[in-house]
Amino acid sequence: MSKSPPPWLFGIITLPFGIGGAFMAVAMPFLLTKAGLSVEEIAKLSALAMLPSAYQLLWAPVLDLWMPRRFWLASLAVSGGLCLSACLLLKLPEQLALYKVLLVAGQALLGLVASCVGALVSVGLSEDKKGTAASWVNAGNLGGGTLLGGGMVMALWHLSPKAAALALLAVIVIPALIALRIEEPPPSRDPLMHHLGAMAVDVWRAVSARRGWSGLLLCLSPVGTAVLINLLSALGADFHASDEVVELLNGWVGPFAQGAGALAGLFVLDRIDRRVAYLASGVLTAICAGLMAVGPLSQNAYIAGCITYMVITGFAYASFSAFVYEIVGTAGKTAATLYSVFPAAGNQAIAYVTWLDGWGHQRWGPRGLPAMDAALNLGGVIVLAVLLWLVAEPRTAATAPSIDVAPEAPDEPGVTTQR
Repeated sequence: MSKSPPPWLFGIITLPFGIGGAFMAVAMPFLLTKAGLSVEEIAKLSALAMLPSAYQLLWAPVLDLWMPRRFWLASLAVSGGLCLSACLLLKLPEQLALYKVLLVAGQALLGLVASCVGALVSVGLSEDKKGTAASWVNAGNLGGGTLLGGGMVMALWHLSPKAAALALLAVIVIPALIALRIEEPPPSRDPLMHHLGAMAVDVWRAVSARRGWSGLLLCLSPVGTAVLINLLSALGADFHASDEVVELLNGWVGPFAQGAGALAGLFVLDRIDRRVAYLASGVLTAICAGLMAVGPLSQNAYIAGCITYMVITGFAYASFSAFVYEIVGTAGKTAATLYSVFPAAGNQAIAYVTWLDGWGHQRWGPRGLPAMDAALNLGGVIVLAVLLWLVAEPRTAATAPSIDVAPEAPDEPGVTTQR
């Protein structure tokens, strides 16, 4: 690669992924409610649309084949954007079946954009810039994508369906086209089965190495999951917050706060150990949730708790991305596949922590939910800190830690990382 792209560029090309998520979380419920569907039906459709992300690891390897990932990213954004834009042109509820197909397809296609971005960061930037890129990526995803999604809902009130569809397609496709300026190594030209076999070997070698499996444990742990971010609106009534305050915080303030938290990583994630930063986000999460659990159940406490938790969430997600980029490192021809392993593990953690937090609310009432979230994060930090200390790789002044690679194959692509 002759010239590495600026880290901020990755915050722009990740926007299609963020906008796709905002469409499902904001625009889709809005449209279906107007069409007369029940909350239960909308919830089932939301769960259906989430299925592709749960199994994304199964088809992410295609991104390492045939053509450069920048072309994959642009193609995925165009096709996914067409699917979601077409949803705005359908007559509901008469064409609900086709709506479901297009929604799930759009989410599947745009979900792969995140794998493309992760691979491009991992192979396209030096180690001292990956933390900065992680901050920009999450600011674009959490902040920019959500804000554009909220603006899209406002546009639905004032634009015709055709105009709204074109506007949605434009905000998804235009950022993705910028990815075409990124230079990267050529994709694999090996026969398909040979490449898939080599890919499986590289991924297994990476995740079975000390740095790889310990990274997977971080992803599978409750630390930094920040699931309370998806439950804050439900806590509004417990804290006696008005509907207007709940809507303002979770609809408009949230993206700015999360984006600010992600950008805070610009000052941290290339200067300290990224795993330490991730553990620190878990400690901050535990402190914030713990204070919400023991503090007054008032509107002011809700406002302070929500904004603080949102800022911490942005930093936690940026820290997660940073240490994953570091593990993937110079993965080259297997970068998209290897990258997808870690968010897949992280999604499992989000699922079980969400369930446990909900159980905490059911068992102990309004204070039980944030208390459970605090306990899981703090307990996870303690366990992981001890584990990482026990398996820490020896550091020397001359050599930075890296994923273990078989010494007889030093030139094989895909598995080494260095700080």
